[in-house]
Amino acid sequence: MLQGLKTFLRTVEENDIDTIYQWYNDQEVNFWSSGAWPLNTLQSKDQIAVKFLDGSPDIYRYSILDENDHLIGTIGFKELNIPGRSATIYIVIGDKAYWGKGYGTDALIVFARFLFTQWNFHRLSLDTWDENIRAIKAYEKVGFKVEGRQREARYVLGNYHDAILMGLLSSEFLALHGK
Repeated sequence: MLQGLKTFLRTVEENDIDTIYQWYNDQEVNFWSSGAWPLNTLQSKDQIAVKFLDGSPDIYRYSILDENDHLIGTIGFKELNIPGRSATIYIVIGDKAYWGKGYGTDALIVFARFLFTQWNFHRLSLDTWDENIRAIKAYEKVGFKVEGRQREARYVLGNYHDAILMGLLSSEFLALHGK
């Protein structure tokens, strides 16, 4: 288990699936995590269990817990590029009671430190959509920088939005947060 100031990260367990399924069916959680409401909700609990427990060997998923071992979100990485020592990360704080309180930022710092120091990654990438300002600010606190914009790449509630592409180098992170 990885420990931060406010969060713990561990592998996803079978007991987590009911809660994760609820988040997938929560319009507000899906709206801010991906802008994909209602598309993500078209998965059954069994499909989500396979995705999170058995999943693809190319996608790594972890649970985010608070100080009291309460499941509050998920974090992970995909698109592993071994020669480039890079990956794309994602995070969802599914428990809305924890939004805007620094839990996501703490989990991202713990996770980035793990990936940079234990996996020896050189670079992490992520993306969000242009109206997800809360997420962009959290990513910037961790050290991510906006690297680009894909024009009208996201379709959210009948409107096109730009995708914001962000990246973080190991040297930048370690200078900001240490080992």
